[in-house]
Amino acid sequence: MTIRAAGLADAVAIAQLHTRSWQTAYRGILSDDFLQGPLPENRRVLWQARLAETDRTEQFVLVEEHGGTIRGFACAFLEADPEWGCLLDNLHVVPDLKGHGLGRQLMTAVAQRVWRSNPRGRLHLWVYEQNLAARRFYERLGGVNTRRQPELAPDGSEVNVDRYCWSELSGLAGRFTTK
Repeated sequence: MTIRAAGLADAVAIAQLHTRSWQTAYRGILSDDFLQGPLPENRRVLWQARLAETDRTEQFVLVEEHGGTIRGFACAFLEADPEWGCLLDNLHVVPDLKGHGLGRQLMTAVAQRVWRSNPRGRLHLWVYEQNLAARRFYERLGGVNTRRQPELAPDGSEVNVDRYCWSELSGLAGRFTTK
């Protein structure tokens, strides 16, 4: 298992993994028309743009790969919110590999990066209320649900999202060993 910084050459693989993850995890949350229609192009455009902007010091994207294949990724924005700190905007692993520790390893790597940047920093993310598996995962890692609010989803529907926060990162950053 290798966790490394992503580069522009990873954009296509990340977009494909992001699409596959959403099509699996968000079935019944987002419309099938969106998941099977414009989603792949939507994700391709997003990751091309994000990874082309090499001067964005507040953004970092990490990938977990094995044998040259990207199996998971995380994207975060340092100090995205004055109160809640770093925003973990994306955390996805290959759906068939969930439960193998890849998500925990990526969370640890993100927490370590944030903690090194600001030892008093915080980490937060937003997750769909209906995404129970993800919510349980974040709770097992010590995330605290601090807010629920409606949000306009990419498919145009309104869904509830929950904000999970980690106020103390040293425990999460040192919880698991990254390789």
